[in-house]
Amino acid sequence: MTDLTPILMAGLLGLGTGIFAVLSFIEKPVWRLMRTSRSPHVSDEEARAVHAILKRVIHLLPPTMFTAMSGVSVLMIVTLIQSDFSIASLALATVFFAQLILIVSRLAKDIRGVDDVRSDGDVALVRDGLGALALLHHRGLLMTASTLILVWLLDAWLP
Repeated sequence: MTDLTPILMAGLLGLGTGIFAVLSFIEKPVWRLMRTSRSPHVSDEEARAVHAILKRVIHLLPPTMFTAMSGVSVLMIVTLIQSDFSIASLALATVFFAQLILIVSRLAKDIRGVDDVRSDGDVALVRDGLGALALLHHRGLLMTASTLILVWLLDAWLP
């Protein structure tokens, strides 16, 4: 059972990383909105088009990610217990849970910023919501990828 925990954790983190990577590629035309929602380098048409794509998946992906990250959380606790709260497993759990808390604290607000705004509505609201959600997706990508790398490293180098 102990050897299965990092494999399952890596699988769920890999799923999360894949989802966030795809979202990041979808949002690539509007990345500049993450810094300033009024960026002149992103046309209103591009912003509306990406916004419309995200609105199509906005009710599918959060439950999928919730399930995956809940699974990782349970497996992280199992890892802590199995390792008798070793320094390495505590560091891994700290990296994961600290990032997860930051993401979850903004999740509902940033999702509403896209979900509650019509793609053909006020372009300022479209840009604001899109920039915030794209930034959240990048933070999610950082969380899942960094935790996945740490899981691989810890599994490879620690007994």
